[in-house]
Amino acid sequence: MMNEKPLAWWKRLLFHDWPHRVTVLLCGLFLLQFTIWFSKEDGLWLQETVVIVQLTLLVIFIMEHVPLIHWLLRGALELGAIIVINIQVLERYEVIEPMPFSSFLSSQLFLNLYDLTPYLWFALGAWVAYLTTIWWVEAKWRIYILLVLTVLAMCIRDSFSAIYLWPQVAVVVACGLFLLILCHFMQLRRKDSSAWRKLADYPASIAIPVVSLVSLTIFIGALMPEVGPTLTDPYTAWRNFKGEPMNFTTGKGIQVSAVVDATDSSSGYSRNDSNLGAGFQFDYTPVMTVETTHRAYWRGETRSLYTGRGWEESDGERRGAWNNVRPDAPVPADPRYPAGNRKTVEVTQTVTMLTDERYPVFFGAYAVQKVTGINGAKSGFEALQWSARQSELRYGEHQPYPKTYTVVSHMPVVDEAALRALPMEPVRQGMNEFLQLPDHLPERVRTLAAEITREAANPYDKAKRIEQYLQLNFPYTNRPDLSKGRSRDFVDRFLFEIREGYCDYYSTAMVVMARSVGLPARWVKGYASGAAEMNGELFGMFPDEVSANTDAGGVYTVRNSDAHSWVEVYFNGYGWIPFEPTAGFALPTATAEANPAVDVSEAPGPIVTETEENTPVVGPHHVATGGILAVAALLAAFLVWKFQLIELWRERERRRRASLMKQKVIVECERLLRIFRRNGYVREEYETLREAMQRWTKQSGWMKSELDAVLSVFEKAKYGNAEITEEDWRQTTQIVEKLRSQM
Repeated sequence: MMNEKPLAWWKRLLFHDWPHRVTVLLCGLFLLQFTIWFSKEDGLWLQETVVIVQLTLLVIFIMEHVPLIHWLLRGALELGAIIVINIQVLERYEVIEPMPFSSFLSSQLFLNLYDLTPYLWFALGAWVAYLTTIWWVEAKWRIYILLVLTVLAMCIRDSFSAIYLWPQVAVVVACGLFLLILCHFMQLRRKDSSAWRKLADYPASIAIPVVSLVSLTIFIGALMPEVGPTLTDPYTAWRNFKGEPMNFTTGKGIQVSAVVDATDSSSGYSRNDSNLGAGFQFDYTPVMTVETTHRAYWRGETRSLYTGRGWEESDGERRGAWNNVRPDAPVPADPRYPAGNRKTVEVTQTVTMLTDERYPVFFGAYAVQKVTGINGAKSGFEALQWSARQSELRYGEHQPYPKTYTVVSHMPVVDEAALRALPMEPVRQGMNEFLQLPDHLPERVRTLAAEITREAANPYDKAKRIEQYLQLNFPYTNRPDLSKGRSRDFVDRFLFEIREGYCDYYSTAMVVMARSVGLPARWVKGYASGAAEMNGELFGMFPDEVSANTDAGGVYTVRNSDAHSWVEVYFNGYGWIPFEPTAGFALPTATAEANPAVDVSEAPGPIVTETEENTPVVGPHHVATGGILAVAALLAAFLVWKFQLIELWRERERRRRASLMKQKVIVECERLLRIFRRNGYVREEYETLREAMQRWTKQSGWMKSELDAVLSVFEKAKYGNAEITEEDWRQTTQIVEKLRSQM
């Protein structure tokens, strides 16, 4: 008898109000499927948001299982736990600075809560959703509505996207079935209290058979053989009716129809450029790191034969002479393309591959001069050949690709004054393949190129006019609307019909337009610079101040998303000079004069305190006065720290000292990034500013017009040659203030 009372008390505590506890469990599992769904969506929720919401659901589940607590006390405990979760997660992800507990007991409470937004709103929303769901499932008709709508939404999203949601659908259906069973028991409780009391005393008698039956049904269903659909789904039927292509894929575990979408491909170094124009998805898988003495584009191959659809090797490229490469020996230059007037800067690069893929070339800055080592040794050069005609280092694709190699290049110094002094001369002999254009090229392409370059007095200005026209008049997108295209020619479709695209569109258009006005040009592909280690907020341009060197050496991580194409134009006596026509990209080249947009003497420097000037000297006969002044100084320092006056003054000083309008615009963009980061909009290290803003506008469409305006002025300031007016800067400042006040 002595052992029965503790056992009965333990059983009462464990099974007290067990239907409510099971309901809480099932509702939590139900809502958890939504967080898994949202985490699979590209750019919808940040990883820290997912963690915060899931931990919030877990805490509410635990608190709802604690019996005999008043609902007000339970709510207060849950709210406190939610705030603690936000602080811990955001500190771990380095979104906020550490917040001591004592700061919540002072006037900093509301400032701390503000710093937790918008993450705190997501957690509070999950809290409200959890409690609402527990209330909602008390009636069968509500459960049916919730179950049907949820399954329908998940199935539609699963069918028309690359996201795999069938496991979430299965869990949702299972939770719905168990909730219906619980609801039936609760009706039994109201109608037959005696039967319910017996069931409540022995819940295992009904719980074990129900759980076993549902589990066995699901298990048998999972073991059943897969069967294709008997009827065509409406979406497939509609696509077939429109004559649009379809294929079948088993990527989701069952054979379902899927649209052949050009965006199914991923970014990376292309192997076949004969048919350009399809969209792609960004693949951020690292390819290599480049330790270099100067930032550059990592050049791979060139193409000179444009077919109207894309690029192919010309007869000259296929039959060109190939030279063996020896360690530390300079590679020969092509005498047909003299560049004796060109000045260069020596750049040493050590490439370390992060993938097992094989590539047909070695990557390096233009123009390669020699290879000093492969895999850290002076051996293994047998598979390496040099094409002086194309300035390429070819590597045998049947050989194991090296893990590391070191290349020395001579990067051209772009002396714009000297290039502009070149007269309009007949094209050199042997340049015909770099002026080739297909016979069916629409005349309006030639006409547009002639109009753009009509007022240019020299070959260099002609090339710059074409480059700037493409940069400023066509938006960048990795998913161009191909339905707008009707022309057979790729460049014609881009310039006059689609009017948007990515690097292949811009670079091909510039080569064709340059050739149409008599400039020898060739198409180049490789990788953009990548992301430098310890980069600042804005592409590594200004780690702490505006004066940072944008083309500094260092270690750059190059990803598949950095695959890129650009243009080289030949100038008599100066050789091939690279150009960057793609909007939002900056070509790293050495220039003859300093870049005025990055003026070290004008850029704001670190804050210099003047304690030695301002602190009074305390003499022996001024002890009392000195003590009072010391206390006053400590109080002033506390107030400065409390209200963050130094940060405010530093920001104002930075804005005041940015004497050039371009610098002022860039400073405002940095300020906007800091504001966005505090509010949960974080730019990833692999994203350009354009990519980050496009992702943010998908999350919050209300600020699309403002971000587009800021991005337009920023790209004009950073990459364009046009002057930034005071009105541009004032408009940018007003937009930043508006966004700050609305967030």
